[in-house]
Amino acid sequence: MKAAIIDVGSNSIRLLLGTYSHGQWYNEPKRLWTTRLGKRNEDGSLTAESMEASYKAFSEIKAIAKDYGVEHCFAFATSAVRESSNGLEFMEQATTYCSMTYRILSGDEEAAYGFKGALQDRLDDGLHYATIDIGGGSTELAVGSKDSIYWSRSYPVGAVRFKTLSDEGPQRIWEETQFLWDPMMIEGPFGDFIGIGGTITTLAAIDLKLIEYDGNKIQGHKLTRECVEGIILQLRYMSRDERLHVPGLQPGRVDIIISGAEILTSFMDAYEIPHIFVSEQDGMEALQQELIISYDEKA
Repeated sequence: MKAAIIDVGSNSIRLLLGTYSHGQWYNEPKRLWTTRLGKRNEDGSLTAESMEASYKAFSEIKAIAKDYGVEHCFAFATSAVRESSNGLEFMEQATTYCSMTYRILSGDEEAAYGFKGALQDRLDDGLHYATIDIGGGSTELAVGSKDSIYWSRSYPVGAVRFKTLSDEGPQRIWEETQFLWDPMMIEGPFGDFIGIGGTITTLAAIDLKLIEYDGNKIQGHKLTRECVEGIILQLRYMSRDERLHVPGLQPGRVDIIISGAEILTSFMDAYEIPHIFVSEQDGMEALQQELIISYDEKA
């Protein structure tokens, strides 16, 4: 089975191509198109500009999927689409550019998929884990073990959404979010905090000084609170052109990486977390696992 998973996010649209053979997935490197759906109109609707950029991305994805021989194409949309008045209309129109089955995830569903995708290989140790996913429009937290996800939250806090607030000053995001985070209930022996999503993988790439993005090097990277603060101080007063030359920093994130990093430090301060471990696997891999169940049932 060959499948395409499309993540329709607030900052970018991502594509994961994979082949399921002999009980496991063999995946291609993820691809990304920066479309900024999270930069919405004043009334909260998706902008014509971001929708057109997204339709172009879907057209390119259609061609890539055809060349790969995709049999199943599944998309999921998150914060920008679920919060906008024209989100459903946008996704319906998107299917005319790329034939796909899609779902618009709730915040809780988004948190759950991220947890399952990031921790699918680690939960057998019986420990309890927490995940944080800082997206363009929202941030999702989840806590659970191999038995269940028993605590999750979705906050309207994201790198695109909070860019303007970050531009106001280095403490503005911290001031806005310091009392936002709810007490996290951990019900058993704890393992690690795991970070997923574009903000956190980009911070890892910057810390590693990657000239070319390498998911294998990102996977499992330890990101300390001091390191994240150092990256913020390094980048905040750089010009856009200067940031474009920072190893590991993708062009589509040069203007929002600081706001995303400041959300992360606020989270780490609130829960007194000295470090997190980064996962390149996320909700896209969790959706692949769902496809396996469906595929096996039909086989």
